Amino acid sequence: MKKLKPLVYVFPVLFTAELVFGFAGTVVMIHGIAIRHILFILSFLSLYSYFFYYLLSRKIPIFSTKRDSYFGGFSKMDVCAVVFELSLIIWMTVIPYIMGTSLNLAKSEVFDSAAIFSLYFPIAFLIKKGEFPMKKFQEFLKWLVFAFAVLHLFFYFGQEYVSNTFINDIFVNIQNLLHGNSITPRVVLGHGGYTRVMFTTSIYLIVGIYLFLKNNARKWYDYVIFVIEILAVLATVTKSVWLGIGIAFIIFAAVSIVYFAVQKNKKGIRNTILISLIVVATVFISDQTFFNHIFTIRMTNAFVTSTDEEESSSKNNGKKSNKTEKEQELEEIDREGAAESNSIKIEQIFVLLDKWTESPIIGFGFGSYVEDYLRSEEAPFSYEMQLFALLMKQGIVGVAIWIVFFVVLFVQQVRNRNKYWPDIFAWGFLVLADVICVQTNPLLISFTGMSVVLYMVLIAVYDTEGKDVKKL
Repeated sequence: MKKLKPLVYVFPVLFTAELVFGFAGTVVMIHGIAIRHILFILSFLSLYSYFFYYLLSRKIPIFSTKRDSYFGGFSKMDVCAVVFELSLIIWMTVIPYIMGTSLNLAKSEVFDSAAIFSLYFPIAFLIKKGEFPMKKFQEFLKWLVFAFAVLHLFFYFGQEYVSNTFINDIFVNIQNLLHGNSITPRVVLGHGGYTRVMFTTSIYLIVGIYLFLKNNARKWYDYVIFVIEILAVLATVTKSVWLGIGIAFIIFAAVSIVYFAVQKNKKGIRNTILISLIVVATVFISDQTFFNHIFTIRMTNAFVTSTDEEESSSKNNGKKSNKTEKEQELEEIDREGAAESNSIKIEQIFVLLDKWTESPIIGFGFGSYVEDYLRSEEAPFSYEMQLFALLMKQGIVGVAIWIVFFVVLFVQQVRNRNKYWPDIFAWGFLVLADVICVQTNPLLISFTGMSVVLYMVLIAVYDTEGKDVKKL
C-alpha cells in the first residue's frame, strides 16, 4: 500500500495545477476534450479506487452502523456534505424538471460543480485515516498560488508598460503552439481598456493569503510571497476581490488581536500588527507608484451609480486637483464604467427577486434565468449578483442548505477543544473573503469556484478529524 500511495496522488496533483493555471480549463484540448475534464476523470478514478482498495484491504465494512465501519464513522460534517451534494444534483435534475427549466442548461451550469464536490467523500475519509498528505498538499498549493501571483504581475506590467495587447498576444501564441487545440480565456480589460488581470482562477489568490495567515512558523520568504500575492490581488483591479479580502482581513486582524490580548500573548499581537502594517504599506506604496493610483480611483468610484452626481461632488468648493492628466482621465473612465456596472447590478437584484417570488421555496432550479433579462447568450443562467441568482434558482430551501452546511463546519471546529483558535480565524477569513468576492461575479458555480468550496470543507475535516494534525 505504501508503494501505491504516491501513484494515487499523481493525477490529483496535476488536476490541482491545471485548476490554478488552466484559466477556463480549455487552454489545452485533446481531441476536442478539455484537459481539465480528462484530469478530473483520472483523479476521480484514482481517488475512489484507492478509497475502495483501502476499505477492502483493511476489511472495513461499509454499511454497518458500527463506529469502525465507513458509514458508522460518518460525522455531522459528512452528513451535511451528503445533503449538500444531493442538493446540487436535485436542483440540477428534479427541480428543473418540475419547474419546466431546461435540463441541458441546468447540466451546463452545475454539473462540473457537483462532479468536483463528489471528491469530498474519498478525500475526507483518507484524511481521517491519515492517508491523504494534507500538509504536503497545502505546501504544494502555497507555491502553486505564489507562481500564479507572479504570473498576474507579469501580465499586468507587460500589458501596462510593454504593449496594450500583451496578454492577448501570449494567448494567441499558445494557440499557435498547440496548433489550434486550445480555447484561451477572453481577456477582459477595464472600462475604456485600462489594464486589468482577472480570470476565473484568480480567486485562488485568496487561498494563497489564507495559507500565509494560517502559517504559525513563517520564514522570511513567506513574507515575500505574501507581499507578491497582495500585489497580484491589486493587479486584478477587481473591486469585489479587493472588498472581499479587505473586509475579511480587517475582521481577522481585529478578532486575532482581541484573542491574543485576552491570552496575554504579546508575540501574537505584535505579529498581527506587523502583518497589518505590511498589508497597508504594500497597498499604499504600490498604489502611489506603479499602479498609478488605480486602487484609490476604483475604490472612490466603488458605489457610484450616476456620473453626474459624482462629477458634481468632485468639484466640492472649487478645490484644485493635484492629479495628473492621465489620472484624471482614468478616473473619469472608471467612474463611467462603475456607474454603468453598479446600475446594472441594482437593476439585476430587483429582476431576480421578482422572478424568485414566483417560486420562493424551491426556486426554478439551476439553468433557470429571467426570460427577458439575459446577461449572456452563451450562458443565459449567468448573473453577477450571486446571492440573488442562487435564491432565484434554489429558493429558500436551497440557500438554507448552503448556510447550514458552513455553520455546521464552523461549530464543529469550535467544539474541537484541541483546535488552535487562530486557525479558525484564518479559516473564517477564507470563507468570508470568498463569500464577498463571489457576490458580484459569477465565480461560485464552476469547477474553480466549487474547488475552493471543497478546499474549505476539507480544511475543516483535516483540522478537526485529521490523524496527522498536531494538537496545540
